[in-house]
Amino acid sequence: MYAWVVIGGGVQGCCIATRLLEKKVRREELLIIDPHPEPMHVWETLTEKTGMPYLRSPSVHHLADDPYSLKKYSRMQDYTAPFKGRYSRPRLDMFNQHTFDEMKNAGVHDCWKQAVVQGLSPTDKGWKVEIPGETIGAEQVVLAIGVNHIPHYPVWAQALSNRPSVSHLFNLDQPLPEQGNVIVVGGGMTAAHTAHTLSTSEHIDEVTLVKRHPFRIHDFDSDPGWLGPKFLKGYREVTCYEERRRMIHEARHKGSITRELRVKLQRQETAGRLKVFTGDILSCEANDDRIHLMMEDETVVTGNSLVLATGAESCLPGKEWLQTAIHQFKLPCAPCGFPVVQSNLEWAEGLFVAGALAELEIGPVSRNIAGARKAAERIATST
Repeated sequence: MYAWVVIGGGVQGCCIATRLLEKKVRREELLIIDPHPEPMHVWETLTEKTGMPYLRSPSVHHLADDPYSLKKYSRMQDYTAPFKGRYSRPRLDMFNQHTFDEMKNAGVHDCWKQAVVQGLSPTDKGWKVEIPGETIGAEQVVLAIGVNHIPHYPVWAQALSNRPSVSHLFNLDQPLPEQGNVIVVGGGMTAAHTAHTLSTSEHIDEVTLVKRHPFRIHDFDSDPGWLGPKFLKGYREVTCYEERRRMIHEARHKGSITRELRVKLQRQETAGRLKVFTGDILSCEANDDRIHLMMEDETVVTGNSLVLATGAESCLPGKEWLQTAIHQFKLPCAPCGFPVVQSNLEWAEGLFVAGALAELEIGPVSRNIAGARKAAERIATST
């Protein structure tokens, strides 16, 4: 029997586990269950794959408790150009190393168990978590499940999803194309970073970025006012969860990129290394080594390979087993199907949530690093 079991070892789970180890439990009292071999595996794989050099978030958003820890770390380790721009966006490699050092000091790796969760149910002593061939008991459980493990394939692309020349960024084992003409589909930061990275490769002949809407330029994926009382005061006064869901939807700058990244793309366009098309894709065909996208304006975009940066399926994280637990144990949910929780993120006695599962309480920033910090603080200080 563990004191705490954290389900999910991404940014959310690792931030919470680090804080619990620092403030609440010993290493032998905590277990982190995740399907991947090591902490932050999905984050590290995706950011490396897209070639993102600096984070979108500012310097105070990281896994350490002290908001200025990353600034101090950059000076102590003497990083060159550790931050960029007016919001001090940190270098990705520095952020990652700082994260791994924080986790190492806390003992996160000592609490790791690679496994796929198959079920969750309450007991008279807490909760039991089902994994293949084993049942794990815990006094308290945190659901910190990521949302980006089910790639979203647009309808027009589903027939080609098994072709070797068609890949999705969220299929972590699929490498990016290494030669020829590449089409990247998507309009957000992930698509833009990927298109830019590919366009700088000397082995790629040409890159075409296809997006549905004009570039949406925003510094962050939601207004910084959502981090504090400016917007959260009014949000917390709303008791209707359908209205809260609407507010979250409107607050998120979905499919947006930073101005800095837009400038980088423009440079590659000017250099003849990148083409950008805006419009809806009606259908696609593949023959021999060519892929053809038929656009709504009758333009045909052609390439040797297709990379989809179209995000994850919109669904409840962990729905394969969590939906069963919700119905069986009558866990309270809003009309959208997401948890209704207390201010300390407790869903039921001894069961806590973070990330997307906590967004109706935390607000629009719940899924990102700032949201992980908020969840870690609330859970670690809960009685």
